[in-house]
Order: sequence, then structure tokens, then C-alpha cells
Amino acid sequence: MIIDTLNTFHWKRELSGNVSSDVMITSGDADPNLWLVVRVDKALTGTALINVYTSDTENIANPVLLHGITLPANAPAGYEYKVRLANGVKRYTRANVNNATAGTISVFLTSGITSK
Repeated sequence: MIIDTLNTFHWKRELSGNVSSDVMITSGDADPNLWLVVRVDKALTGTALINVYTSDTENIANPVLLHGITLPANAPAGYEYKVRLANGVKRYTRANVNNATAGTISVFLTSGITSK
């Protein structure tokens, strides 16, 4: 699996509450092989909710929810959630992580992986 910093929302991000990623410039549905990967790097406290939004504007005005992912309560280090990126991606995309008060998480796009 190749991890590109330009396709990374959060990389080993320490959580202490709700966090938003920087806005990622995406190119719409150009690559149908992209996967969204959520990886717990250090055990989480709480039940993390990851929302991935897309929009035509950089400030994510009028966002469209692409994915709403709820991780298991207190997800352990090493836990991974993989899903094909939904259709409907617009020019800009952002990932928010909510409801986790501690732990470390990575959220990124990649291709060429095998889903479990």
C-alpha cells in the first residue's frame, strides 16, 4: 500500500477531542480504485466517528457526506477500516474525527489494497 502525503487527511494524529483535517484538493471521481483507510495507531478512548465530506468550494460550504464511519468503542491499536471511496467526490474533501478523547489515528486515501 502506497501512502501519499497529498492523499492523507490525518497522519498519526493525536486525539484529545474533535478534529478536522486540512482541506484536500481532489479531482472528482477520476480514480475509481481509491480506498479510504482509517487506521488506529494508538488505542482510542471513546467511540470515534469519522465523517468524510466533499464540496465544490475550498471552505467546504454546502458539504456532501461521502462516508460516516463509526469505529468500535475504544478501538485497539492496529484496528483498520477500509472502504472504497464513494462516488460523488467533488473538488475539495475533508475528514473530521469526533467523539474520541484520546489515542492516535491515521486517515488517508490509497489504491491497490485488499479489503478484509
